[in-house]
Amino acid sequence: MHNAPRHDVSELRILASGLDHPEGVAAAPDGALIAGGEAGQIYRISPDGAVEQIAATGGSVQGVAVDGRGCVFACDVGLAAVVRIDAEGRVERWCESAGGTPLKAPNWAAFAPDGSLWFSDSGTERVGARDGRLIRVPAGGEDGEPIEVGPLDFPNGLAIAADGTVFLLESFTPRLSALTGAGLRQVVELPGVVPDGVALTTDGGFVVSCYYPFRILVVDGSGDDVSVLIDDEKGIHIPMPTNVAFFGDGLRSLAIACLGGSTICALDATGPAGAPLHRPVTDR
Repeated sequence: MHNAPRHDVSELRILASGLDHPEGVAAAPDGALIAGGEAGQIYRISPDGAVEQIAATGGSVQGVAVDGRGCVFACDVGLAAVVRIDAEGRVERWCESAGGTPLKAPNWAAFAPDGSLWFSDSGTERVGARDGRLIRVPAGGEDGEPIEVGPLDFPNGLAIAADGTVFLLESFTPRLSALTGAGLRQVVELPGVVPDGVALTTDGGFVVSCYYPFRILVVDGSGDDVSVLIDDEKGIHIPMPTNVAFFGDGLRSLAIACLGGSTICALDATGPAGAPLHRPVTDR
């Protein structure tokens, strides 16, 4: 991953515009992209760039994930819940608590090989609060299981590898960690940035989007090498890049959600392809 080329902002292309401060973006099984909006919108962006609002949660959508049927799972901070949106646009609450305690700020979700849904409950945004949680929801939804890993300083983006290893970003103590049987093992510290989103690559590396400053990083699998994939010094092209997702032929393009604006942008030929996502079929 250390050989990934650095790109200029002129190489970005706009996939969709006119969205309501999209934070989450994820690829669907049919090749479309799914994004969320600040007022609870769920958008579908077709491969030809057409944008359709397919649902509204009534809250405020952050991260999104998509299952094998194309059902959307949205972390909704306004509802303090993870919701599931089916193919007809019906919204149901999938998880509202963990360990019997209400959620605070569900932020980012990803499926594991066993069909469970993992997500970050970021907690209080106040610096130093360290009250975030990592949560696993069994297949079928309902009350989640808080994973005992010690205090988390605004847990945010997460990704799950083919073997089930969970990788987690913390934004306020900027670092990427891997979940092991003994707890979290730090992969890399990321000083000077506020990391938000993460995507895995086929060579075992990571792509990390930074809420501030406005840049995308690449990290090799060992965490020894960190480099800048793209940097938007003026914040015009990718203002507040939050979630990232690989999409397209061979998962070789990177979609970037821009919370500080109204667009989903794309960067092509970023280096190694994205790792395939787990896509269970969910039901109750």
